[in-house]
Order: sequence, then C-alpha cells, then structure tokens
Amino acid sequence: MESFIAASIEANKEIAAILRDNDDDSLFYHDKEGDEGIGYGGDRSLKIDLLAEDIFIKRLSRFGRINSEERGPFGEGDDEIVIDPIDGSANLASGIPYYGASIALKRNGKAICSVVCNLANGDCFVKSFNEGYRRNLFSPERKPITRNLKPLAGVFEKAYSHPKIAVLLKKNGFKFRSPGALALSLAYARDVCFTLAAGRSREYDIIAGLHLCDDLYNFVSEKLIIVSADRAIFERLKSILIEGKA
Repeated sequence: MESFIAASIEANKEIAAILRDNDDDSLFYHDKEGDEGIGYGGDRSLKIDLLAEDIFIKRLSRFGRINSEERGPFGEGDDEIVIDPIDGSANLASGIPYYGASIALKRNGKAICSVVCNLANGDCFVKSFNEGYRRNLFSPERKPITRNLKPLAGVFEKAYSHPKIAVLLKKNGFKFRSPGALALSLAYARDVCFTLAAGRSREYDIIAGLHLCDDLYNFVSEKLIIVSADRAIFERLKSILIEGKA
C-alpha cells in the first residue's frame, strides 16, 4: 500500500501548492451554470474541484478504477478508488481554513486504505488495513493517531439542516461546532467529544473517514452517523438521538 499512499500524498501536495500560489479567483467560481454544472455527487462543481480531481486521476488511476464525486465511476481495475477531491470546497471558496481531500481504496467492496488530508494546515491521516498514523503533508514523520483526553466540544456536521437535533444536543449539555467538511471531521474524531452527521451522506464524504475511525464507538445508518472515542458520550448520544431518551 505504500505506493498508493505515496501517490495520494503527492497529489495532495500538488493541490496544496496550487492553492498556496494561486492568484486566480476564478478557480473558486462554478465550472458551469445550470444542470451542466452539477457533479456526479449532486453538488455544483467549482473549477478547483475539477482541477483537483484531474490531479488525483493522474496520480491514482494506475491503482484501480476511479469513483469521484465530480465525474462518478470510470476506468478499469479490480480495486476501486473513491475520491472527494475537495472536501469542504465551500469553505475553501469562502476563506474558511477547513477543507481537504478524501481518498479510499476499496477491495471487494471494503475500504482497505484511506488518506484524508486537511489542505488548510497539512494534517494527514492515513490507514492501511488496521494500521493508522498521522503526519504532516510536508513532513514524512509518522505519529500515532492518539486520543485527546479532555475535549470540550463535538462536531455536528449539517447542523444547519437539523435544528431539532441541535436543540436536543444543547438541552442535554453537548457543545458542538459545524465546520463543514465531513471527511475531515471524521478523521478528527479522536480530537473531539464526538462527530455527528444527520441526513443522507454520500460514500465520497464518509468512506475514508469511517475507515480511519472504525475502531471507535460508532453508529452508521442511512440518515445518522455517530462516532466517539468515549463510550459514555457515545451511549448518551444514542439514547438521545435513536431511542428518544432526552
């Protein structure tokens, strides 16, 4: 898996360099107007989304067939590579430093290698089968993905679309933020009290992140994801959101 991981890191470096040196605001405009500008995943594509996708295709297509948020499935190979080229592109276009890329290599329908990178600060999370580590995009030093023992808040992605859940969380004393990049928020699950997402989530958004934290307490359904490193918090959220025991 080392060659796949290395290629994924190099792709992220190339995209990060473009973002660092870019002076062309049009990269953050929609690629096309109307239905023609809607990517395969259902969101309107920015030019930077498509540029990042091209870079990943160039670097990773030799490892298997591609399934990308912008263009959907194409190519050949026994393995499948699921890519969200820019996770949190609205944040990127708005100057909010919480955006990155999500890459998962699937074999026989299951993720076996995942890379999630925060392009805003260089944080990278890597997992190959059951071995995971954390590194910086610009430093090869590997560090264990450790748990923050005293987090003060959780992450609730898509909170703006689910005000009733937000009220329930507040009522039960849970502090949370909604940063707007689900793959990243799953990758950071050990740093926060919990990571929660309500509503339908696409495979592009979650497969790599869930692989990174599949050893944590987690509940995943069609319309709800709960992940936490803390069993008591996890069980409390389940009782509130699934069993209705507020």
